Amino acid sequence: MMLSMASEMEAQNGGAKSDVVYELRVYHANEGKLDALVARFRDHTDAIFKRHGMISIAYWLPTDEPLKGRTLIYILKHPSREAAAANWKAFHDDPEWVKVSTASEVNGKLVEKVDSTYMTLMDFSPAI
Repeated sequence: MMLSMASEMEAQNGGAKSDVVYELRVYHANEGKLDALVARFRDHTDAIFKRHGMISIAYWLPTDEPLKGRTLIYILKHPSREAAAANWKAFHDDPEWVKVSTASEVNGKLVEKVDSTYMTLMDFSPAI
């Protein structure tokens, strides 16, 4: 009999159900600011995420309108919802992030709005 992905994760955790959550984040960039936003992620943000236990799964740029040219999408992995809240607090309080964020926005805010959705992996999903 084949174990489900959730059962396999529980077996690996000594029978405990995994609290891992994935966070889908969609950044809606202000007009003309997507390149600067992408550069900030590439050059700084991703490394700061790692320092605070935030695991980047992948980053995407939409190829079709209306999101093309003004949207950045990515997924983070957190050990739990509680860890996610602590990770984000530590990230926002990080002196390097404060410096990078301030410097990158001297000519205006890069992001109009952020959508965030927390998700759990389905038992039939491929492992990520």
